[in-house]
Amino acid sequence: MHILLIHAYFLPSGAAGSTRWNEMTRHWASAGHQVTVLAGTVDYFTGKPYANLREEQHHPNIRVVRAGMGRTYNRGRWGRLRAYWTFFWTSLRAGWVLRLESVDVVLASSPPLTVGLTGWLLARWFQKPLVLELRDLWPDAPIQLGYLRNALLIRLAYWLEGFLYRHADHIITLTPAFAEILSGEKRVSSTRITTIPNGADLSTTQLALTHFDRAAFRTQNGLDGRFWIIYAGTHGPANGLSIVLEAAESLRYDPVGFLLLGDGPEKARLLAEVDRRNLPNIRFLPALLKTDTLRWIAAADAGLVLMQPLPIFQTMLSAKLFDYLACGTPVLAAIYGQTRQLVEKHGLGLFVDPNVPDTWFDQISLYLARPSLVEKHSQNGLAYAHQLANRTNLSQQYLTLLNHVQQTHKTRS
Repeated sequence: MHILLIHAYFLPSGAAGSTRWNEMTRHWASAGHQVTVLAGTVDYFTGKPYANLREEQHHPNIRVVRAGMGRTYNRGRWGRLRAYWTFFWTSLRAGWVLRLESVDVVLASSPPLTVGLTGWLLARWFQKPLVLELRDLWPDAPIQLGYLRNALLIRLAYWLEGFLYRHADHIITLTPAFAEILSGEKRVSSTRITTIPNGADLSTTQLALTHFDRAAFRTQNGLDGRFWIIYAGTHGPANGLSIVLEAAESLRYDPVGFLLLGDGPEKARLLAEVDRRNLPNIRFLPALLKTDTLRWIAAADAGLVLMQPLPIFQTMLSAKLFDYLACGTPVLAAIYGQTRQLVEKHGLGLFVDPNVPDTWFDQISLYLARPSLVEKHSQNGLAYAHQLANRTNLSQQYLTLLNHVQQTHKTRS
C-alpha cells in the first residue's frame, strides 16, 4: 500500500520533538509499505525554519517532501494563520507536481485543520479515500486559548471543520473523548470514527535504557538529594508552565525539584522569571534527541503532564504521558478529564490540582514517605505501556484500518 501522509510538523531525522509519526511510518515502511510525507519547514518547538531542507529519505520506503510555511510563523496570531495557509498552498502544489496518482490512501493529520483541506483536494484529484486524523480538536482549542477571536474567522473555521468531517471517508481520534464530541456535538456518525490512542515506541525506549545506569546518571548530573519531577515537552502558552513556578515557590524549602526539558516560545520568559524569583529548585534542559530525553525521564522520580486548565484539554492525552510510562516513571497528572481518569484508574501516578499549585506537596509527600508507592506506580506504568500503549501494535491497528478504508473505497468505485 502507498500512503500519502500530510503532516505539517513531521520531524527531520535527528530533530528533537514528538517522534510519533516518524516511528509510525518506520513501522509501516519496515512492513513493506510505501509512505510519502508532505511536511512543513518549521520546527514546532522553536518556530524557526529548518535550514536548507527540501526532501529527505528516512527509509528506502519513506520519502519526505518539505513544503514551505513562510517566514511569518513566529509573528503573532496573524503570522501563524498566514503560515498555515501558506503551507496549504505549498503542500497542495507539491502534491500536484509530484503526481502521486499511485497512492492508495490520503492521510491528513490535524492540526492545523488546513491540512485536511489539502488532503481532501488531493484525494479528489487522485480519486482516493481521505482519512482525517485529529491530534487536537480545532478550532475549539485555539478559540479557548484566545488565539482565534475574529468572529468571521471563527465561523469560517467551524465551516471548514464541518466540511472536512462530512467529506472524510474516515476520522481517527487520539482519545475516546474526541470521538464522543464528534458523534455528539459535531453529529458525525460513530461508524466513521475510530480511536487509536497515542503510545510509546518500546523498541526506542529499550535502546535508550538497555545499558543505562540510573544511579550514576543522577550523580553525574547533580540529581542526588531531591525528588525530581520532569516535564518533557513544548514550552508554549497552551502548556501552562507558569503553574510549575508557583508550585516550585511553595516547595522552595522541600527536597523537591523540577526539570523543564524542551523548548518553545515561552521558555525565555520562564527562564527570566525563575531567575527573578531566584528559584533554586527549577532546572532547564534544552530540547534533546529522543534517546537522551528518555534517559532524563528514567532518571527523574516522577513525570509531569500539564496543560492550561481549559475544558478542551480535559479531552486529551499528552504524548509525553506514554513516554513516562514506558520509562517506568510515575505520573503527576495536572490535567482534569481523560488524563486524570486514566492515571487514577490504572494506578499510574497521582493527580495534582493545576488550579492550586501550592497544594502539590500534599500529593508529592505521599511519594516521599512511601517509596513502595513509587515502585508500584512505576510497575503499573510499565505494564500499561507494554499491554495497551505499544506503538508497534497501534501501528498495525492503524494500518489495518487504512487498508479497510482503501478496500471499501475500491468497492464503492
